[in-house]
Amino acid sequence: MPYTILIFLTREAGMSHQEFKEYYETIQMPLLQRLGGEHFPRSHKRYYLQRQIAETGQSMDPAVDVDAVAEIIFGDETAFQAFMAVLKVEEAAKELRIVEDKFVDREKLKMVVVGDIQETKRQE
Repeated sequence: MPYTILIFLTREAGMSHQEFKEYYETIQMPLLQRLGGEHFPRSHKRYYLQRQIAETGQSMDPAVDVDAVAEIIFGDETAFQAFMAVLKVEEAAKELRIVEDKFVDREKLKMVVVGDIQETKRQE
C-alpha cells in the first residue's frame, strides 16, 4: 500500500510567491533528488496555491498561510524511512537545512501522513 505524506509549506518572509516557486523547483527539488538517490519517493507533486482568483480579482483568505502543498508518495513506510534516513546523515541534513532556511518558514511548516483515502467521481 502506498505511503503518502502531505507537507504544507509557507514561504520565508520577504520572498514573493513566484520566487518561492522558482527556488523550490530549481534548487530544492534537484537537491532532494541528488541526496535521496535511489530512495527518492515514487512521486513528489507540488501544488502551488493561487493567491488571487483571476475572474473576480478576489484574494485568497489571508488566514490560509500556505504557499504550497507537497504530496509525496512512497511504495510503503519502509521506503519513507529509508529516504528520511538518507536526509538525516549529517552532511545531507546540513546542506538541506541551509537551502530550506532560504525559502521556507520552518515555524509554519506542517507534515501529515495520509491514512485512508476515499474518492468520489462524477458519473458519466
